[in-house]
Amino acid sequence: MYMEESIAEKAVEQTGFGKFNIKITAVSALIFFNCAFCITSVGFVVPTAACDFKMTTIDKGRISAAPMLGMVIGSSIWGYLADLKGRRIALLISLFMQLTVDALASIVPSYWTFVFLKFLSGISVTGQLSIVFTYLGEFQPTKYRNQILSWMELSWAIGVIILALIAWLIIPLRFQFKLHMLSFSSWNLFVLTNCLPALIVALWMLNLPETPKYLAENGRLDALMDVLTRMYIENTGNTAEQFKNVLSTCSIPSISALVNQLDSTETLKTMSMTNKERLKIMLNSSKSQMKALTKKPYAKRLGVTGSIMFCMTSTYYSLMTWFPELFQRFATFEKIFPGQFASVCTVSQRLAITNNSISFHHKLNPFGCDNEIDTSVYVNSIWLGVACLPCAILLPLTVERFGYRIYMLFTATISCVVTVAFFFVKTSMENLILSCIFEAFTSLNISVIFCLLVELFPTNLRVVATAITLFIGRIGSLFGNMLFGYLIDGYCMVLIIIMAAQLFFAATLCWATPSRDKMRKIQGRVSIEVQNKAFTS
Repeated sequence: MYMEESIAEKAVEQTGFGKFNIKITAVSALIFFNCAFCITSVGFVVPTAACDFKMTTIDKGRISAAPMLGMVIGSSIWGYLADLKGRRIALLISLFMQLTVDALASIVPSYWTFVFLKFLSGISVTGQLSIVFTYLGEFQPTKYRNQILSWMELSWAIGVIILALIAWLIIPLRFQFKLHMLSFSSWNLFVLTNCLPALIVALWMLNLPETPKYLAENGRLDALMDVLTRMYIENTGNTAEQFKNVLSTCSIPSISALVNQLDSTETLKTMSMTNKERLKIMLNSSKSQMKALTKKPYAKRLGVTGSIMFCMTSTYYSLMTWFPELFQRFATFEKIFPGQFASVCTVSQRLAITNNSISFHHKLNPFGCDNEIDTSVYVNSIWLGVACLPCAILLPLTVERFGYRIYMLFTATISCVVTVAFFFVKTSMENLILSCIFEAFTSLNISVIFCLLVELFPTNLRVVATAITLFIGRIGSLFGNMLFGYLIDGYCMVLIIIMAAQLFFAATLCWATPSRDKMRKIQGRVSIEVQNKAFTS
């Protein structure tokens, strides 16, 4: 495995960097952009679909948690599919699956059917999140790889901003079409519109190739040469014959052998394997990798990063999907009680009491069917995305100088302080400011964890360690969303205490991550370990 990986990486280095790499980066950014659409759009659907589905707060919580549950279930599927069938095929399946289920979700009349479809949508989007960084990274020369991967966070922030603009454009529209049991209104159109990024990127990916690393690992040398040649031509503008000459004169024997199609015995064996045999090898490899991760020093590293990820995603994804609902509650509170100030918890409690009071209007309108989303909800959601932009730009520019531990400790601490401060806000503006700070710093912390995982684990353990950490994080996001839905009305103070405690625990654990100097020593040891593995293979 290591030898094929080495061949692929060295061959990619010969293709240069140019238009092809930019094209792959753009597609990958659109996939990450699409993930932002899929996950955060639920926050706008919850308050607007409340009337049609006759939802209580707990019902809204189920819709917010459904994609997270799907992401937990889907975590163990996509990695194996990507290794068995290829990164491109796995991404295409996940994109077309999301496109189909989200399109169906825009027209279903049943609450529980909608919840189930959002669950399936979560399964599909976790495939994109799990594979897109691998797909992007395996096309990039080593010199540019980390920098390009770091800039991916920017596409998420842009996705949040554009989603809020589309919601602002579509949801306030006043129309409704009914045909028997089916009903189609502005929020249905909004859900349907959210499918467009998946459709665009899926059609684009049909014309893109499989990654060189996957083709090399599976002995598909003809396809590998075709992809490498395409990369070279698009990057340099030179011809295929010139590329063959570059490879032939390369000082690396394994690269020169690609030109002559000199398949080794091991390669021929790989080519003749059935999918069942490949799956068996993958499962055996996974067992040995899991065994290695239970030993020093990897067990401690995995435990620390997994625990931090659980705490951060539990708060981040729950608040991210509930922010539009909270903004709407503040707007409603200020209309009902003009001139009065209240915290997040006070707003939720007083509105709950108001909604539960027996009145003629409540009997006619128990689910807020006459209410419209306040314009401030869209504006505030845009500010949330804008707040993430500076951090998304600063991360790749400064992380090498300050180190991962300082970044993680600082961002987790700020997020904890901001969460506690939600107790003391008195106006919607104060709530918005704190929400922006929370969104920016928590998102940044999660991005740094992904960068840290790449450095803490050698190549043969990196994918499994990342998958386990992601799985733990998605359990955290499911836990946070369910907790939020059940506690926000009656036990808001308990909810904020739990969230603040999680963030404090995460900040404490950040001290257990390596310092900048220690990280450099780890990187050196990991590099030597990978070289030794490749040599012995």
